[in-house]
Amino acid sequence: MKKKTVFILLGQSNATGHASPMSEEDRIKSPLKNVYGLQRCDNQSFDIDKLTWSNYLGAGTNLAETQDDTYSLANCLAKLWQKEIDCGAILPDLYIVQIAIGAEGVTEKYMWYPEREKKLVPGVLGTVDISLYPFTNHIFSLLDESLGDDYEIMGIHWRGGEEETDVRVVHLEKVLRGIYDRMFDGFYKSLGHKVPIVLHKMASETRCREMNVTGEDVEAMHFINKTFDELAKENENITTFDVTKAPHYNITTRTNGIFLPDGGHYTPETNKWVARTILDEYKRKV
Repeated sequence: MKKKTVFILLGQSNATGHASPMSEEDRIKSPLKNVYGLQRCDNQSFDIDKLTWSNYLGAGTNLAETQDDTYSLANCLAKLWQKEIDCGAILPDLYIVQIAIGAEGVTEKYMWYPEREKKLVPGVLGTVDISLYPFTNHIFSLLDESLGDDYEIMGIHWRGGEEETDVRVVHLEKVLRGIYDRMFDGFYKSLGHKVPIVLHKMASETRCREMNVTGEDVEAMHFINKTFDELAKENENITTFDVTKAPHYNITTRTNGIFLPDGGHYTPETNKWVARTILDEYKRKV
C-alpha cells in the first residue's frame, strides 16, 4: 500500500455539493489529521510552480467556485476516511483535489471546453470565470513534485454533463466524444500516465425514463450516458458510476430518494452513500 492516495473530483454543481450546505455539527472545522486538501487561497492560480497542501477543512478546498461547507462528495469522503482511520482502519493519508463550477459543461460555451481562452477570475457562481481544462492540467502537472514517489491516484471522478442537456443532440453527436477524448488525453499527459477515471452517469435519465417523460433534454441525457458507457467499454481505465443503485433510490417519490427538492442535486445521504461505496471499493482492492 502506498503511503498517500489521491482522490480527484471534477465537474459541475453535483461536484460542488450545490444547494446542500452542511449542518453546523457536520462541518469540518478542525483540520483533519490524515486528509489533506488544496486551499484556494494558496493554489488557485496559473502562476504557482508548486502545490501547497493543508490539513483538510470543509471550506476553501474547491479550487474553482467559492462555495464552502457543502455535503459535496469531497467533504463526505474526507470525513469518512478520517473516521475510518480514527477507528483503527489501516489506510494511507488521503489527498483531495476538487475542481468544479456549477452549470459548466464541456461544449463550446462552457468553462470546461478544452479550447477555451485561458482565464481565471475567482469568486462565487455568477462571478467566477475559470478556464477549467488548462487550470486542471496545471494543477495535475504539479502533483509529482508535491507528493514525491510514494503515492497513487485512486481515480478522477467526473461529475459533469448535465449542462449538455441544453445542447441539441445532433450537435452532441458531432462533438461530444471528441471533446472527452481530448480532455482525458490532456489529463493523462499532465499526470504523466493513465489513471482510473470514473464517469458518474446522470440519474435524471433513469428517472425520466421510468416516469415516461420524453423530450430533447431526455434524449441528450441518454446520448451523454451512452457516450460515458462507450468510453468505459473502449478504455480499460475508465468505468461508470450509477447513483440509482443506492439503496434509498425510490422511483415512487418525486425526488426518487436521491435528489433534493430541486430535482437535480443530490442529497447529503446520497453523497455519503457514494463516499462509502468509493471507500469500500478502495479497501477491497488494497
